[in-house]
Amino acid sequence: MIPRLEAYCLSKPLHLANIVAVLLIGVALSCPGLVVAQSSTPADNPVQVGDHWTFDSRDEITGLPRDTYTLLVTEVSPNEIVVRQSFRRQSGFSIIVYDHNWDRIETSNIKWKPNDNRGIRPPLAVGKEWRSELEARNTENGAAFKNTILSKVVAQETLTATAGMLDTFKIETRIREFNVANPSKTWDYESVNWYAPLTNFWVRRQFLTKVQKRTTERISEELIEFGRKP
Repeated sequence: MIPRLEAYCLSKPLHLANIVAVLLIGVALSCPGLVVAQSSTPADNPVQVGDHWTFDSRDEITGLPRDTYTLLVTEVSPNEIVVRQSFRRQSGFSIIVYDHNWDRIETSNIKWKPNDNRGIRPPLAVGKEWRSELEARNTENGAAFKNTILSKVVAQETLTATAGMLDTFKIETRIREFNVANPSKTWDYESVNWYAPLTNFWVRRQFLTKVQKRTTERISEELIEFGRKP
């Protein structure tokens, strides 16, 4: 479902930058054949409480649908974005804490140090890459992991998704993870992520998981709805 332009209006007066953003969203959603120029930095379209994104996910190995879930921003501070994740066919919700580059800091059972480095690094441009090493800890059982990560912006593409036609940056990420207590236990993750500056979030994502170099999971996700609290 494509959200109406009114969903992006705020109850308080809009500054000029907000007005421009609202108009651009309206043009993009009202004219599917038209792609408007979009900023490459989230600072030009800052996250606000009430922003939400809904995704459909699919198991690409079986070809079957998985879940539909929504991410809703509940709190924004200078260093963190707190998001509530809920699934359509499940009760309850979980909390994910991000930084402003959409790197995860912690979930209900995992903490990363300093973060999971799976977000963006603005300003985005084709050819830009970043790499890091980080630590993760399962807060329920104490298991510790180390990761090496490499991400690269490989293209700019216009995607036609359920949520509309959007300009995106295509980012490929490769991750090697091992258990600190048992370094022979390894996981390899590959993901392709399309980030849309207009929505300041992902539009499409593809994930491949390998355990001991054997494929165990292949998942895709697509944005089907996004909006801003009226």
